[in-house]
Amino acid sequence: MKTKITVLLLFGYLLILSKAWAAKTEFDEYIIGPGDVLEIIVWKEPDFSRDITVRPDGRITLPLIDDVMAAGKTPMELKEEIQKKLEEYIDLPVVTVVVKGINSKFYYMIGEIRNPGAYPLSKPTTILQALSLAGGFTEWAAKDKIKVLRFDKATRKILLFNYEKALKGKEINDFYLLPDDIILIP
Repeated sequence: MKTKITVLLLFGYLLILSKAWAAKTEFDEYIIGPGDVLEIIVWKEPDFSRDITVRPDGRITLPLIDDVMAAGKTPMELKEEIQKKLEEYIDLPVVTVVVKGINSKFYYMIGEIRNPGAYPLSKPTTILQALSLAGGFTEWAAKDKIKVLRFDKATRKILLFNYEKALKGKEINDFYLLPDDIILIP
């Protein structure tokens, strides 16, 4: 009995560690994208401070410095670029960039799911959480043959997920989704 409890505790501990590691490695730094809402704060310069939405072309427009490419950069990289451009007009500008609204990261649910479509990926989300948010399966869903298509630059990965085994606790492969993942439920 004592051995079973020890094994269960060890399994739980390893599961928690693997989740933390997966979250850390897959969600390192946020990359700004079109549609994201940013708060630009220029210390002691309220005329330059504002909330702004990243345009579809990836740019934002600020007074005096005009267009700045925001998409593809981290908030820190954008902050440094804005500070550098403002140095022509302000002595020692101090800029803060805050992502107030994440509107550029989505995953997609297709197939035998109650609510197919695009879902915002505004926080770390696992496949089980995504399936739950989509309202569950239709009666024709092949729950043991779920595929996640993941495109990483030039490569394509197909990740398999068996909901039936996960539900029974036999195979829990509850991985985190990444932007642009496509979940296919046959």
